[in-house]
Amino acid sequence: MKTSFCYVKFLSFLSLIFFTACATIPKLEVTYNTTPKSNILKEKEIHFAFIDKRVNKDIIGNGAKRIYKNFPGNVNYFLSKEKKERTLVGIYDIETLFKKTFTLYLKNMGLKLLPERKDGIPELAIKLYDFTLDLSGHRWIARIDYKAEFSLAGNVLTRRFKGQSEKFRISGLKQAHEVMTETFNDTVHKLDVKGLFTDMAK
Repeated sequence: MKTSFCYVKFLSFLSLIFFTACATIPKLEVTYNTTPKSNILKEKEIHFAFIDKRVNKDIIGNGAKRIYKNFPGNVNYFLSKEKKERTLVGIYDIETLFKKTFTLYLKNMGLKLLPERKDGIPELAIKLYDFTLDLSGHRWIARIDYKAEFSLAGNVLTRRFKGQSEKFRISGLKQAHEVMTETFNDTVHKLDVKGLFTDMAK
């Protein structure tokens, strides 16, 4: 009887350690505000590729690491339509985050995405150079830097987008989620895909 009681206490102790450890793992949430569906590029085809060119793969900057201890490196990805209710889609690494977001962005313009490159069809390659959340004093800082390469028949158009936003930390991680979300949406939506098609045709 005494042995069984000690065994139960031991299991309870292990469970407490497990749940405490899980509770202390910080999250980073990014909410993508989807663009309205349109037909501005209907019937056009494109091949989309994502390339992670980051030298430093850490999402969390040195200043934020004291808050984001034991951060697993993945992002809780939410979708929102017209900045209303949001839905958790999944927990993704950065590559999946960008692939899913740009796929949505392109399809909502009416584009048909091809699984492979094809002669006579343009390719859009997104090359990521920075995706960082940092903390300086009491200010959360989000940085995103990517290059878009639009190529067709040996011709290449290049666009570079750098975004940085700051938000004062009040408590917890709420402002961290907000500043990363704002920077993410701003930099993604700066890419004028219709303009790339127009410029390539000149």
